[in-house]
Amino acid sequence: MHITAEKIKEAAEALESTELKSFMFQEPTAGPLTRRRRSSRSTGRSRRSTRGTRRSTRGTRRSTRGTRRSTRRSTRGTRRSTRRSTRGTRRSTRRSTRRSTRGTRRSTRGTRRSTRRSTRGTRRSTRRSTRGTRRSTRRSRRSTRRSTRRSRRSTRRSRRSTRRSTRRSTRRSRRSTRRSRRSTRRSTRRSRRSTRRSRRSTRRSRRSTRRS
Repeated sequence: MHITAEKIKEAAEALESTELKSFMFQEPTAGPLTRRRRSSRSTGRSRRSTRGTRRSTRGTRRSTRGTRRSTRRSTRGTRRSTRRSTRGTRRSTRRSTRRSTRGTRRSTRGTRRSTRRSTRGTRRSTRRSTRGTRRSTRRSRRSTRRSTRRSRRSTRRSRRSTRRSTRRSTRRSRRSTRRSRRSTRRSTRRSRRSTRRSRRSTRRSRRSTRRS
């Protein structure tokens, strides 16, 4: 629904051509509905006046019916014109949207193809790079394993040699200590024997002196 200035002008002219404008600006003729009855003469007059007002209201009803019909006709015409205009605009918008969707579909297809190609190339390059890196890492791991094995062997050999040397030194020290203990025992025994002998000799000399 596109409301333009021309459609507004057409609607205003259709309203002015009918009797609705003159009916809108009429003065009200009917007075108050409830009035006091003073006498029979006045009631007769009021009946006549009510008949006249009824006739005038019938005429106004007829005029309003005509205005209603004319307004209905004008509104029907405006509705038809608006329907036609909206149909044309809908068709044009549908066509334009179809064309735009087709173009977007084509563009998306092209972009998908290009992205697929680029992703394939990147995948291949990444596979190659990962293969090279894997090989290099495997080689480095092998070399590190070999070096660790060698270092472990060398440490084991050094530990063995140190153990052997310590064992030998401890054995030698134990032997020397044993020998020294034996020699000390022998010397103590000799000294005890000599002391015993000297005591015996002194005792004998004392006895000999006493006898003499």
